[in-house]
Amino acid sequence: MLLPHAVRWPLSLLGPVLGVAAAALALAAAADQLGASVPLPAAAAFGAGLGLTASPPVRLALEQRSAGLGGLVSLIAACTCLSGMLAVLGLSALVPAAATTAAVYAVLLHPTGRRLVECGAVVLVTSAATLGAQALGWVDGVVSTPSAALLAVALLALTTPTVANTFDVSRRAARAAASLDAERREHLEVLEHAALHDSLTGLLGRRGLEGPLRRAAASADPVAVTAVVFVDLDGFKPINDVHGHAAGDELLSVVARRLLACARDGDAVARTGGDEFVLVLPGLPDAGAAEDVARRVRAEVAREVELADGSRVSVGASTGVVTTEAPCDPDALLTAADAAMYAVKRSGRAGRGQMADR
Repeated sequence: MLLPHAVRWPLSLLGPVLGVAAAALALAAAADQLGASVPLPAAAAFGAGLGLTASPPVRLALEQRSAGLGGLVSLIAACTCLSGMLAVLGLSALVPAAATTAAVYAVLLHPTGRRLVECGAVVLVTSAATLGAQALGWVDGVVSTPSAALLAVALLALTTPTVANTFDVSRRAARAAASLDAERREHLEVLEHAALHDSLTGLLGRRGLEGPLRRAAASADPVAVTAVVFVDLDGFKPINDVHGHAAGDELLSVVARRLLACARDGDAVARTGGDEFVLVLPGLPDAGAAEDVARRVRAEVAREVELADGSRVSVGASTGVVTTEAPCDPDALLTAADAAMYAVKRSGRAGRGQMADR
């Protein structure tokens, strides 16, 4: 059964504090029985501090700040509590090995050269401080000060490569993870672009048109008219049949570039079908501006195209124009423009376009 947060949080904080403090007291009592002069309150205090730095709420908070000063603070706190507890237990010689475990964790979280140097400095300072405290007689030692110093140097020599190796492995792992993340983002961008754009012309596809169309339909007002121009090519199929699909694709690419030349920076141009295109024109001064764009589209599309094989072909364009001066449903706006274009085709006025106001 899951405990409520109000109970879980104090337990996760107090559990390590009391547990490590109790362990320190037990070690202090054992050392005291062996004849060492051990201050029990000091051992318990350092144990409680070590347990606090290891408790999940504190540890997770410090891990989130491991890239900055928080990581150095947590390292100093952990090494201070470890060295203090070992010193009062008379085990100053073991401080280098204990401090190295904290250093390994620090470089594992944040494998940078700066953090490696900080770890080395903290390990050396705490080791020297505890040996100095024993030399000054502030704390007892299980072994004499010279022997403790010799043992500490040996432990430093043995454990320092561990920190360096952990740093190297963690840094390479971090670089590999960063590379994989960059590759994943690039792959997602490629997939997103492919999903939103037409692969042949580079224009927006039907799905990619949804966003600009929705925003344009929602932003319409009397002083910023939104228009949709639906374009269907006239005479494209015979060219495709006679000259082949490659020639048809080439012609569509040329038409796409010409449509882009007719649009402004904030307009959206999309290919929604085989030879169907849509222009979304937000922020026009009036409905007449939309018809001007449609006329320019028809003129540009009608210009002759020289294909790669030297053939010269031309197509026309039927355009359906719908404008709105108030926010409206984007799908309804596109459907109305499509209907206006087909009305032009049915009337035999292909290439002249038609205006429909909404």
